[in-house]
Amino acid sequence: MKKGFIYIVKKGETLESIADDYGISVYQLRSFHNLWCEDIIDGIGYEIWEGKRLTVEKEKPSDEIIEKRKEIEYQQEKEKKESQKQKEEEAKRSEHEDKFFVVDGAKCLCDKGLTPTLKVTSHSKTIFNNRNNDEKHTATLEDVQFKEGNSCFGSCKVKNNNPCAFVPAGRWKKPYKKLKIMDKEALIEISYLMCSVGGKITIQHHGQSVKMGSNNFQKADAEILKQVLPGLNFEEFQAEYDENQYYL
Repeated sequence: MKKGFIYIVKKGETLESIADDYGISVYQLRSFHNLWCEDIIDGIGYEIWEGKRLTVEKEKPSDEIIEKRKEIEYQQEKEKKESQKQKEEEAKRSEHEDKFFVVDGAKCLCDKGLTPTLKVTSHSKTIFNNRNNDEKHTATLEDVQFKEGNSCFGSCKVKNNNPCAFVPAGRWKKPYKKLKIMDKEALIEISYLMCSVGGKITIQHHGQSVKMGSNNFQKADAEILKQVLPGLNFEEFQAEYDENQYYL
């Protein structure tokens, strides 16, 4: 029993373009033709040519219908990508929430060795203060040196507990992209660094210890401080101080 319609292939058309116009897959197009074509010798593989008679399940939709369907598909794909991008951004935000910036003197940990102290050499611009008012420069993804030297991680498990000979495999991963110091992204607690031998270096302690007075709180930008010291409600602290106090 004859089934389907005959479609004559036009110049420049391919199985992919015709299937796309019909809103089906190439497999569906080829399978239906090979099953219902006028003669078994008319079966097709992966190539067609101008003038080839294809047996299709239904008549080709009008150009208007094809354009409308493609527009709908485009919008659906666009919304899907935007939704995926939004999910990725939300995941990144949640990953960075409540994380401290890393500074000079931070303690690091190698999963194959010991815990050396990070040394900031990439800049001398942005600092944080510890409780003794010592200036501590913010670490960036280019700070791959440690104060204890190249043998900073002690004995290395990968090298059968022989002395460590640390060589970084590139720069730190997962920096905080929204804070750049001299065009270098700052490190936070989730940042990590790979060793060319095979170890993974993570942040054990960020190195910060901050002490603030009332003057600092009143002048500070609460939103920025939330990023530097997450977990504290700076608006509440600022509201507690008497409005009659004077500040420089």
